[in-house]
Amino acid sequence: MGHDTDRIRFVLPRFHHGYTAMMKTLNSSLKYESNDPTKFRLHVLEYGKKHGVRASLEAFHVGRSTYYEWKQAFTQSKGKLVSLVPHRTRPHNTRRMVIDERLLELIKSVREQYGRIGKEKLRVLVSAYADSLGIPGYSAGKIGKMIKRHRYFFDITKQKHRIGLSRYRIKKVGKNIRPGYLEIDSVIVYTLGKQLRFVTMVDVVTKVAFATRVKSGFAAHTVTALNSFEREYQVPIYTVQTDNGSEFLGDFHAHLEARGITHLFTYPHCPKVNGAVERFNRTIQEECIERFPDWNNSPEKGDLKLTSYLSWYNEVRPHASLKYLTPLKYAEQYTKSPECM
Repeated sequence: MGHDTDRIRFVLPRFHHGYTAMMKTLNSSLKYESNDPTKFRLHVLEYGKKHGVRASLEAFHVGRSTYYEWKQAFTQSKGKLVSLVPHRTRPHNTRRMVIDERLLELIKSVREQYGRIGKEKLRVLVSAYADSLGIPGYSAGKIGKMIKRHRYFFDITKQKHRIGLSRYRIKKVGKNIRPGYLEIDSVIVYTLGKQLRFVTMVDVVTKVAFATRVKSGFAAHTVTALNSFEREYQVPIYTVQTDNGSEFLGDFHAHLEARGITHLFTYPHCPKVNGAVERFNRTIQEECIERFPDWNNSPEKGDLKLTSYLSWYNEVRPHASLKYLTPLKYAEQYTKSPECM
């Protein structure tokens, strides 16, 4: 468009894939030629650049936010007019479907009485009834639109009542907690094609941890693991937080309710809420389970190694989150601190 730098510069695209690709690209690039809204928007932007934004808004009755939205899209696309093509071209005023109330009532009554009668079957019934009235019938497509528009869905659906527990879900662990708040999880490890299942648990405050190998994912094994933790470390438990696995339902949930222990569930697909035990799962796999490759042949030796590791983890291994104290040492200092009195 000449040498005027204030005007829009058009640059033809380069084509490398032959005549067919060139024509497709050219057609898509020039689609604004027959697009009146695009021409209008470009004219508004050019008028605003020449005479000012306020003058352009008053002359064309365009909102300020709309004007700058067009300008931003045009600028970010580096002057491509395709960016001004409206995403929605639906007109404000559309044609209304002309419907005979008698045929509409027939469709409603049939659907209401017999359920999900399809539009093709309804077309036959509607055509016969329309012939008797001396009026034209409807196509199957139009009948389908009528059903959706008037919501003619009268199915009697059998509601499935699931008997389940009411779960108290939690998004994050609170700050004002004391020892006895446990996060429990189960982890599955594969060694030489064999599946090993462990139940792991961590006290959120003191980081005292426990793990044991279980035969299966039954809730009864989880109860046994929890009792073993209490016998080993004498931690008074008042809250248990788990995910939604079956090993934490049934007998396990009933066991907690019978003892008056609060059972909290995390939201599905939110393992970060159980961050303490999830981190322990990684640690125990890297530092213990994966370092004993003979779990298949000597599971009892593996259990002894796991017990030895847990003693080292809780009594010797320093933890950065505990200011490099061991979990048991931190628990001892925590109970002696004035804030716990």
